[in-house]
Parts: sequence; C-alpha cells; structure tokens
Amino acid sequence: MKLKHLFLFLVIALPTSIALADSPLTSTNFWGEYSTSKAVAHISEFGLDKKGLKMLGSKKTTSLDKFAAINSMGFSHKSTANFESYLLSKRKGLDKSVFEYLKAVSDEVPEENNQTELLSGDDLMCWAYLQAMDDYFHPAKALRGAFLAFMRDQGNMAYGTVAALISAQKAFDYDWCQVYKIGNTLIVEREYTNNLLSDAAVKIIMDYIGLYQQDCKK
Repeated sequence: MKLKHLFLFLVIALPTSIALADSPLTSTNFWGEYSTSKAVAHISEFGLDKKGLKMLGSKKTTSLDKFAAINSMGFSHKSTANFESYLLSKRKGLDKSVFEYLKAVSDEVPEENNQTELLSGDDLMCWAYLQAMDDYFHPAKALRGAFLAFMRDQGNMAYGTVAALISAQKAFDYDWCQVYKIGNTLIVEREYTNNLLSDAAVKIIMDYIGLYQQDCKK
C-alpha cells in the first residue's frame, strides 16, 4: 500500500466528536501477557515516575514492552505532559513546537521536519499512544505521531498496532465496519518482522475489534 493510500486509509473517519469508554483504545487491554517485562511491571504499578520515564526513553526497552507498558496504564491517565517534559529534557535541540505539530489534525500525509527527526520511532510511538489514551475523545490529535513512527519502521508490529488502534478509535465515531477493517488489515493480515505481538495478545485485541465485523454486512 502506497504511503498516501495508507494514510488516507487510516484517516478515513474524519469526525472526532465523542467516543465511549467501550472503544478500540480503551477495551484492548493486552498488557497482562507481558507482565514479566521489567518495564511493564514497573509502569503498571508506579506509572511514569522517574524510572518509568527512563524505561520508555531507553533503547534497551523494546518497542513492544513500551507499548505494553503504556497499555497497562489504561486511559485518562494524564501522563502525556510528563512524557513531553522528559523528551524536552533528554532530546538535544527539541522544543515544544514539535508537540503542537504532532497534535495538528489534517488529512494531508504527515511529513518529517527538523524537530520530529530529533525523536526516535519509539519516542513517536510512545507519545502517540500516551496522547491517544490520555485524550481518547480526540484520537486524531495522536494520529500524526503514530503514522510517522510507523513509516520509520513498517516492519515493527508495535508501531503498526498503535497506528491501528488510534485509527480505529477515530472510525468508532463514524463507521463501525472501518473499526474492524483497520484492525484486521494492520494487526492480522499485515506481515511484520520485529516486535511481534504474541498470538494471545493479538487475540485479546481482536476479540474486541472483531465485534465490529458484523457491521460490514449491513
């Protein structure tokens, strides 16, 4: 799928009004499958304290463990600003304008700039997932960061799944069939090469996403 076509597929649901607590972002709690991970165990208990932030920012923590750790925090955790402050203190040359850019809502294909390039793919993924979980009423604000991370490494299943969940959350307000199509396309059908979710984690996510398959038959 070409870059432009992929992005248009992800943003097909333009309305960003109100989502319910029973939704793609809030009803796909798979982190228990990774509870033995040091990052997941710590962040699930203490949230993004100093050690938790260091774990999310470390190259030693895998993308998948970072994804699962944020998943363990649930939604409306109010930790996005804390992570932004951490990145501003640790990524040389980074300024807060990068987060304004990432939160901008547009149906144009996102482009990298000199600020986003200072962030790693993991930084972008973590920020996007935190932002989406923190403000799940407005998932479009997180989509640009998720998409840029995914384009950095399209073989990374953690990146692809975060992009899928955020996009499905947008679709939740517009077309429930698209919730299923987005999840199935990016989580089940797409082939990845690294940070692969376990079959059990995929099942937990798709047990919920799959509920919307019936809306494709109407």
